[in-house]
Amino acid sequence: MIDEPADSRVPLRLTATRGALGIELYEPIEIGPLELARLSATFPGLRFPVDLSGGVPVFRHRRGDLERLEIATSFSRLSSWLMPRLRSVVGALERAPVLWSVPQGVAIGLVGARGALAFDLLWAPLHGDARFVVSHARGAGLDAPALAHALHTVDTLFSEHGERRGRVVTLASVARRLTRAVFPAVGARAPAASRARLGELEVDGDEVRVVLDSTFEPPVIHSTGARALELAALTAEADDALARGDLDVARAQYLVALERAPRHPEITQLIGEIDLLSAGRAEAALGLIVETLPASRSGFVGAELLARTGDVVGAAEAIRHLVQNEPFSPLCALYYLRLAELSSGATERMDALDRGVAAAPGLARVRWERLAARVELGDVAGGLADAEHLEAAALGAAARHQTCLRSGRALLARGFVREAGRSFERALRYVPDDPAATAGLARSLMDAGKSQRAFSLLARSVALSEKTGAADADALVDMARLLATDFQDLPQAIARVRQVSQGSPRAVEAAALEAEWRASLGDLAGASLAWARLRDRVELAETPPDAAVGWLMQAARFERETQADVLSAERHLAVALRLAPRDQKLAAAYREVALVVAARARRDRDRTPPEPPPAPTLDTRPPPAPAPSEPPAPDTFAPAEDEDPEVAENPRDVDLAQRLEAAVRANPGDEVLALELADVLFRLGRDEALFALLSARLEEVSERRRAEVRVRLSQVLRRLAARATRAGRISEATLYRARLADFDQG
Repeated sequence: MIDEPADSRVPLRLTATRGALGIELYEPIEIGPLELARLSATFPGLRFPVDLSGGVPVFRHRRGDLERLEIATSFSRLSSWLMPRLRSVVGALERAPVLWSVPQGVAIGLVGARGALAFDLLWAPLHGDARFVVSHARGAGLDAPALAHALHTVDTLFSEHGERRGRVVTLASVARRLTRAVFPAVGARAPAASRARLGELEVDGDEVRVVLDSTFEPPVIHSTGARALELAALTAEADDALARGDLDVARAQYLVALERAPRHPEITQLIGEIDLLSAGRAEAALGLIVETLPASRSGFVGAELLARTGDVVGAAEAIRHLVQNEPFSPLCALYYLRLAELSSGATERMDALDRGVAAAPGLARVRWERLAARVELGDVAGGLADAEHLEAAALGAAARHQTCLRSGRALLARGFVREAGRSFERALRYVPDDPAATAGLARSLMDAGKSQRAFSLLARSVALSEKTGAADADALVDMARLLATDFQDLPQAIARVRQVSQGSPRAVEAAALEAEWRASLGDLAGASLAWARLRDRVELAETPPDAAVGWLMQAARFERETQADVLSAERHLAVALRLAPRDQKLAAAYREVALVVAARARRDRDRTPPEPPPAPTLDTRPPPAPAPSEPPAPDTFAPAEDEDPEVAENPRDVDLAQRLEAAVRANPGDEVLALELADVLFRLGRDEALFALLSARLEEVSERRRAEVRVRLSQVLRRLAARATRAGRISEATLYRARLADFDQG
């Protein structure tokens, strides 16, 4: 060995390698997650003796041939390097990626907000090109086939350094790229690397090493890698379509591949996984899979297809078989979580959750599910143990605060008031001014009967939430309930629920409470308006609360029995029927109200006078004198005796009309208020005001309200025509009937 004079800036030294003068690195150099542990090159054409007095500077610009390059890394270093680059593949990563050794390659496991993913990268080098084949991709909780996520992962990692075709990733001329990155940086010319070939991928514990050497024979691809390469060539086009997210094209191409390789298990599983994401294909996909292998041995895809087709027992058996050979513990835990969901009994469910927690003790979502299951079964000690573990595993004050808050809510929902209070107190230790934790502690005190202390905490929660934006809806509703029940202050309780914003999940409940309390105070008009707001909020909500149907039925009962307004009752019940179309009690109530509305419509129609005959043609001849015995022709526009009876004004409706008119003037765009005012005006017989209100609203209302406005306009036009006819205003009546004809034709 010939030592280079000390030069800290140039980590190169001259050496005699394989009988020739050469140059080598005398210390490792890091390139990203890789370490060039050894690099040596020779200078062809040089013969001894050679003048070495000039050292490395004399030879550094001479073109050499690469003899050997050793590349090393570790799984821990690769995991740290992968962490920031793979955050979006399965959602926000809950932990760093995990890597481990598999025969002829390495495996990668990811667990994130959307689920878990694991796949193998099989080593299949081609001379100096590094090649990896994506294989054995599997996942749980994902929104696309696991192979699609695996291909996105390798695209993220290798897009700047290599090329992917199907499921094969190629990094061409690895030695040339690395030497060109290293030698110019240390002031030397990069050697030629065409003779260097890649060897086996060697894994020793946490260390991973691969060597390029000019003396290596062409690499041998072993059976697993060879089969993976054959499958990759067969499905290249389908895999590319899958990576693009074009599932229909991918499925068609996989079917073509299946024709060339009949009953190939991996291809049939991919087709089944695509069909699993489409409604109505489960039976066909399961039939395709069972032609190749038993469904209980077809992995997570087979389990989900069995569950989708109703064979829960078979699905559970498939998952039990699957977890026996799954090395990635978070994925195994999610399989157990799915097994718990499929379990019919509490014992089987708890056993699956216990196994899931044992498989991945640090996976939060499985432990949260076990906490909820334990609390549901009354195992408070077990639930608190899980809560303490989750709190200890959380990093940072904010995360621990959220953990305590969530566990407190879970305990409180099951009635464990004292334990929930302790969790909320722990949450406040981390974030003392959090309104949600303050409200949670107040709620636990409410359930414990400590109303005074709970009220002060709720007031603090409302004040804290108002500083950061809108007041906390949960605190407002709880505070209002305390005011109504314990302090008997209904007006202040109404004021609090009125503060709940319309977009809040508790907005419907707030409207129901307001309506009930206003009715208790005797404010019937205000209660009617509150029920109308409730109905409108239910219609606008994406997911109405479960109690919405009961509240709407209560609103309908109020409108019919207290307000004698069957039209409003019918609208409440119609919305409720859309939410619960199979509710027999609700359907019977709707039919009863609908019959009353239909009978009223028939009476209005029967009271409408017949249309006048067409105007006579011009005739200069005098009309023939009537026979003496013939009575005079009746007046064509004379109203029937029972047409347009006099309407007795109800003082309560008069007061309600005044309130509604003021409300509509204050908020002209509120369609619900306008229709409520229209109903009151109709009952009072104020047809001219009603006609003006509806005519102005016809073109401004939303499409779903326009039909209601047209029905009301038709009714009021009939009454106006009848009234004008009875008063002898024939031309006015004709105008009303012409407008009514336009509505009937439209």
